[in-house]
Amino acid sequence: MPYVTIREAIAAEGLRIVIVQSMPSAWGIAAKAMIEYKGLDFVVAHQIPMAENLELQAWAGVDNAPVVAWNDELPINRWNDILFLIERLAPDTPLIPKAPEDRVRVLGLSHEICGELGFGWNRRLDMMRPRDGDEVSAFGKKYGYRAVDADQANARVIAFVNELERTLKSQRALGSRFLVGQSVTAADFYWAAFSNFVALQPAEICPMNPAARPMFESVPGDVAAAVAPILIDHRDFIMDTYYKLPLEL
Repeated sequence: MPYVTIREAIAAEGLRIVIVQSMPSAWGIAAKAMIEYKGLDFVVAHQIPMAENLELQAWAGVDNAPVVAWNDELPINRWNDILFLIERLAPDTPLIPKAPEDRVRVLGLSHEICGELGFGWNRRLDMMRPRDGDEVSAFGKKYGYRAVDADQANARVIAFVNELERTLKSQRALGSRFLVGQSVTAADFYWAAFSNFVALQPAEICPMNPAARPMFESVPGDVAAAVAPILIDHRDFIMDTYYKLPLEL
């Protein structure tokens, strides 16, 4: 899988994805893994954390990642837009079920993991929380930190992981290793990537920037206690089976 510069990605044809350099940014990790699972040809470029990323901004209208582009279509950066694009490009390896009930469950779970005020959003809010009377950081301002949401973030995370635990136990009782149905879906890919917000994988699997590792490892005690072993077992199964390891960041 070739890495290219942002300028080369802009000029390239086909499928391109921009991910955060050396960071376990779950939105990009999951998108890249699903593209690989579908066997699509693509190139990767990097967004540099806390840099201006002017070329990326001028091209995609955002200076964050992931960004995905296909041929001369406009670049996209929302998790669901990316999912629908790769489903269109490789429909023979679907990650969204056709059955309406299962489709609703997969998209609902995926939103609760990836979407606004979902699991990842709330964990990021906790990471951005000002400490010891400090002002909101540049990172927090970039991602729209709001104290009223941060105050509820950990409780929302705990409620979600409790529900995910119930879902997995129900699925195991039906003989399934997946969150929905009897085959892997986008929801499984998303949980595997986003689980690093509460149980960071070791450096040999997730070789991220060592300076940023303490931020990801700092998980409030009540949140960590709510993460049942079945959730990490599921993460490890999906990663080992469907991801390319170690993660390429």
